[in-house]
Amino acid sequence: MKTIRYYISVAAISIRQSIQSRLEYPFMLIGHVLANCIQWVIGFATIKFVVDQFGSIGGWGYESLAFLYGMSVLSHGLAVVFFIQTWGMGYWMIDGEFDRFLLRPMNLIFQFLFDDFNLIGFTDIIPGLMVFVYGCVKVHLTPSCGNILLILCTLAGGTLIRGAVWMFCGSMSFWTRSPANFTDMVGELFERVSIYPLTIYPRWVQALFTFLLPLAWITFWPVKDILEPEPGILPVPMAAVTLAVGLLLFTGSCVVFRAGMGRYESAGS
Repeated sequence: MKTIRYYISVAAISIRQSIQSRLEYPFMLIGHVLANCIQWVIGFATIKFVVDQFGSIGGWGYESLAFLYGMSVLSHGLAVVFFIQTWGMGYWMIDGEFDRFLLRPMNLIFQFLFDDFNLIGFTDIIPGLMVFVYGCVKVHLTPSCGNILLILCTLAGGTLIRGAVWMFCGSMSFWTRSPANFTDMVGELFERVSIYPLTIYPRWVQALFTFLLPLAWITFWPVKDILEPEPGILPVPMAAVTLAVGLLLFTGSCVVFRAGMGRYESAGS
């Protein structure tokens, strides 16, 4: 129990320091708020335009798409808050930034994950929350304890899936010895799969993103289950499966990270 309290206190200090460092440049934070709000609102407006022209996207109407879009942006924002450091792991390796983690008597993964608490990520959460609330109203979602729990499980699982894939891609730098990774490409996949209904793709692509690279669990399957529950398909809600997939993938990415750290050779001289 003493160890747990110690780790919590260290995490709290790291988060506070990260927030203070971001607040040193308030105009940059304001700029991110405006830019990200415009970015996501324009993206949502584009979907609205397409639906107005063609009636639906993959059989999903405007109201359902608003709910799906809001959930996707929320999980993206949360993942950026907690896992943005995974985007630059290759540079950390080249610059020897992992040396200080190895010198401290603490868990490596814990130090890495709490080294940076990205306040800028909340600039994604704000528009996501706006669209999500709008979507909830449009689909007439009942604010029951069950629905709230399903939404929280979906957000937690989706955030972990995003973070796990980012960490896996970043960890490849330990083997390639290069700062280049697939983070940008994966980011595009996240948006293509999580913002739009999976039904717009061929069946083999749907199977790919459901079983092999399970990005469809970030939003599509749990949202579909929340909006159109079909009893008997699985013994548990899709949101619970999303959380399980997120935990499994994140555990696997941590294993890959630890294996990569075994190959770490510092910055050299």
